[in-house]
Amino acid sequence: MEQRMSKERSPIYSMFMLVLSFYILIIIFLDSFFIKDPETKLVLQYIDFCICIIFLGDFFANLYRAESKLAYMKWGWLDFISSIPVLDPLRWARISKIIRILRFFRTIKSVKVLALSIQKSKLQSFTLIVLLITFLTYTICASMILEHEREAGGSIQKAEDALWWAFLNIMNAKVSITQAVSSVGVVLTIVLNKVGLLLFAYFNAIIIAWLINKRVNFSR
Repeated sequence: MEQRMSKERSPIYSMFMLVLSFYILIIIFLDSFFIKDPETKLVLQYIDFCICIIFLGDFFANLYRAESKLAYMKWGWLDFISSIPVLDPLRWARISKIIRILRFFRTIKSVKVLALSIQKSKLQSFTLIVLLITFLTYTICASMILEHEREAGGSIQKAEDALWWAFLNIMNAKVSITQAVSSVGVVLTIVLNKVGLLLFAYFNAIIIAWLINKRVNFSR
């Protein structure tokens, strides 16, 4: 199974999925044992839903590429049911995804191989890293803002307010945006703005590089 998996996905993509898998387990743990506020729990549930969509896409992609669908489903069914957001009792089954990804990395046998893979696919590597940083920053800031804004008497009071506020700030939109009034909220706003600038700068660089490459090829 590990050999087939190594042919189907790159080490960079597997690292990306591994980070998301650990992240979702942290969210489940916090949601189950520490978070009491219903609106904050709702934010975490929205985040969980988004990651589940990614996991479902990963499941169907792996199923499509599998040489033997039946052999893949021997363990793949656990990925499928654990990626359905409404099945709360089965969310802890996502540990199985971490175990299989770690087994995949064991077959690589060397960090040097992973480093070479990063060098060979720099565009994919940097793209996944930028997207991961953006997603983690967005979700963490949206989760943290509610408590501090309530204490400061701000207007961000619901889960939807927090998610919309974080989205507008990471997109650097200044029209009709709810401003954070707490000191922590101001810091989170700055962090979201900077990460948003990183995101736009990166994709602008990709577009410019693509246009330059097209122009060079056309001149030839």
